[in-house]
Amino acid sequence: MQNLFSDLKIKTHSKHDELEHSVPFALFHNMMGLNGSEKHENHSENYHRVLYVMREFHQHCKLVINHAIEKYPTLKPLAEQFEAQQVLTALDNDLARLSSTDAKRTTELETVSFPSFETSLSATISAMYVWLGSSMGANIISRRLEKADYGFPTHYYQTMAKQAKAWPEFKQEVARLLPAMIEGNQVESQNCETLSVAIINDANLWFDHLILLGKSTTLPPQTLS
Repeated sequence: MQNLFSDLKIKTHSKHDELEHSVPFALFHNMMGLNGSEKHENHSENYHRVLYVMREFHQHCKLVINHAIEKYPTLKPLAEQFEAQQVLTALDNDLARLSSTDAKRTTELETVSFPSFETSLSATISAMYVWLGSSMGANIISRRLEKADYGFPTHYYQTMAKQAKAWPEFKQEVARLLPAMIEGNQVESQNCETLSVAIINDANLWFDHLILLGKSTTLPPQTLS
């Protein structure tokens, strides 16, 4: 477990890069690079898509984490760092502010198959890793959106920015908790090496899942150029 997070960073880099260059995320980041003179309606639809995708992602993570806690109660203090319901509520508030209740888009996202993760434990730790990783730039995104003055609500990104502060504690707790669980025979048929590999593989599956969720929405009339 000593090198888990450095290995995660290296071995998920290509998937993370692919995500950043996929829709709707690439268009979203391009949008924030503009000077704010663009019309609100040019970007509102794409912002909707990002929030819908992230809500589905966080909801899926919450389900996986809750399922793992039932099997491994030791994970509960770690899971509490994420305040999952607070994040979902922030997303719902932003979507409500945007008057966005798109049943068609919800249906599109629901058609995306859920990944077949290696184990419930590796799926949970990797979900937490991708979740917190996505929070690291939330403060910058929130400020850029406010500077662009599109009038978009940013409850979600403000909430995620607060969660980013848990990153150091999260890494320390994972490094302490997982070896203890293995040593105490709480994790069946796993050692530190095989569990690390499973976590990395499942993290890449989470990135794939996010990419597929994004692609499942109807593309806006824009290009990635």
